[in-house]
Amino acid sequence: MRMTRVIPTLLVGLLVLLPGCNIVAAMAYFFGPPQVQPAEFKLTDGRLAVLVEMARPEQHNPIFRQALCDKLTEIFRDHNIKAQLVPQEEFYRLRQQNADFGKWSVQKVGRRLDAKQVLYVRIEELQLREAPDSPVLQPGVRMRLRLVDPQAPPKSAQLWPSPQERDGREVARARQHREATDSMVIDEEAAKLGKDAAYIVAAPFYDVDLEKKTPWEP
Repeated sequence: MRMTRVIPTLLVGLLVLLPGCNIVAAMAYFFGPPQVQPAEFKLTDGRLAVLVEMARPEQHNPIFRQALCDKLTEIFRDHNIKAQLVPQEEFYRLRQQNADFGKWSVQKVGRRLDAKQVLYVRIEELQLREAPDSPVLQPGVRMRLRLVDPQAPPKSAQLWPSPQERDGREVARARQHREATDSMVIDEEAAKLGKDAAYIVAAPFYDVDLEKKTPWEP
């Protein structure tokens, strides 16, 4: 909640003690309109398939993936986004039933899942350690995001971002270094990184209050 809605009379009195332009700046901050970044694109109210794929299969981490998908569902619900997320179990079943699934286009996956849109999350790089034998965790992820219409002609299937970002919106997130004391710590950091990634994936699709910090996982 912005301070303009709860600011006490005492604070108003204190503002007059500020010199010159500082009064104007302070008044503009406290009493100005909320600083909101509008959503870049409105998601469908129908079925939305969130397709998460690894550019490097050897980096696949089911804990990271599950945390990302679960947190994304939570964020969309909290921001009143009506999209009906396709359960991840449907992806797994489709993959198991079709040996050539890995060769399918994003559009084909969306059509087979009866999705109105596909949010394609390509994990370009997922890192938990700087090196396999390092005793220190350096969690980080780099992704490319695209929103696709499964039914559109291939040349016009990308709904978001604009054609200038043909390969998708590149985004990244890194977390603080942490000592890898045991496997539970590693799994915990993978889950936290997945939740952080979900905030980045969701942000283009709802109005963002620029005065609030993104609630990264502690």
